[in-house]
Amino acid sequence: MGSEEQLQAVQELKDQFRLRSDRLKQLSQHLRGELEEGLHKNNANVAMLPSWISKHPTGQETGEYLGLDLSGSFIRIYFVTLHGQGRISTRQQKYLINDTLKKGPVTHMIDFLAQSVDQFLTFLGKSSVSEPLALGFVLSFPLAQTAINKASVLQWTKDFEITGADNKNIAELLQIAFQKHKTPVVVEAVINGAVGCLLAHSYRSLDTLVACTVSTGTNAAYWEKVSKVEKLKGHVQDKDKDGDMIINTEWGSFSDKHPQDLPRTVYDNCVNRCSVNPEIHLFEKMVSGLYLGELSRSIIVDFMDRRLLFDGQYSKEISTQNAFETSYMSAISSDETPELESTKHILEAIMNIPSTTIADRQIVHAICEAVGRRAARLVAAAISAIIDKRNALEEGLTISVEGAIYEHYPNFPRHVNESLRSIYGDSVDRINIGVTRDGNGIGGAVAAMIARKCKNE
Repeated sequence: MGSEEQLQAVQELKDQFRLRSDRLKQLSQHLRGELEEGLHKNNANVAMLPSWISKHPTGQETGEYLGLDLSGSFIRIYFVTLHGQGRISTRQQKYLINDTLKKGPVTHMIDFLAQSVDQFLTFLGKSSVSEPLALGFVLSFPLAQTAINKASVLQWTKDFEITGADNKNIAELLQIAFQKHKTPVVVEAVINGAVGCLLAHSYRSLDTLVACTVSTGTNAAYWEKVSKVEKLKGHVQDKDKDGDMIINTEWGSFSDKHPQDLPRTVYDNCVNRCSVNPEIHLFEKMVSGLYLGELSRSIIVDFMDRRLLFDGQYSKEISTQNAFETSYMSAISSDETPELESTKHILEAIMNIPSTTIADRQIVHAICEAVGRRAARLVAAAISAIIDKRNALEEGLTISVEGAIYEHYPNFPRHVNESLRSIYGDSVDRINIGVTRDGNGIGGAVAAMIARKCKNE
């Protein structure tokens, strides 16, 4: 892999990004403490937001419901048919969200959502129905909720900067827009994306305890005993006190108030400082798709500055923040050709490095590998915090993990599994991990079903 100096630098980097089993267990304990704190009080570092979903699906429910998913560059609308016996079929469409909507008034976004649902129903031939369709609205943003259909967005994350939504019930805004367009839809539920994934998997597999997303951002939701959610005392009906409720952890902010709890490197600090939200979502910045490419780029540039890569040759692209996308990392990590041809193409044709040697490409491959592997191990430690919080290992459990990073980044699931094994030993065999595709939209539909059922009881 090149000169002695290059080999030493790569080894030092691997050591910085290596997380041993004892460190994973320590991280898990730190997060578990923050989960407990979030259940006891509002405004905790890890928010632990109640979803007000307190009925498990049985998998036997039937009917037709809508799911509307607002999370990234597209909105996705799902027409979901629940067939019972855990079986589901869907029809769906996606609509591009332009940047003026992402950074504009909430009224413009809501109107766009309502019009898109209206178009979708026309496409399905469902624009006039005898009974309005129940819709679950899914947002991959932290929500402050007081009921299953009452929620306001606490913070627009990722690249959203929507204005005029503070303390406004997002379900009510959407319902008013449907009424304006005379669209036969009732917004029965508002939920977070991670809650949606958990509901979708719970319909198929009744022992599902946790759902986590590792995509542009990261989050997790799980079923918690209502009696353990101290901050809900006095707000829950007696009939629900002995049951479960889905809690949206918002674990992306783990360690924001205790930065020393995470094994951050100088490169993590650099990415954090240069981000749009310094000192916020520190955990997310170490594991999610929005940041992993930039984290790798910052290491590559440091190696270039030290004359360890590309013989001191720079390019505008490699020097530009966020120009090295996480998808490039993914392609490089999966490149197994003898000459690392895909890596060469990305570095020379896309990042415009004038020329690269095989040693350069091997170093960049090692950098991407180290960053990706650490992300997977951090996710595993976070999952184990919830497993331990619920003391769930003894009986066995199912976990739903989804998202572009988990599903498409090379070896990510394997690294997660290996990390859980290093924490739990052979007991890890009691954990079943599944993937829920389209979990947000399907979960939104399941939430609408549960809300309508509760209303009619």
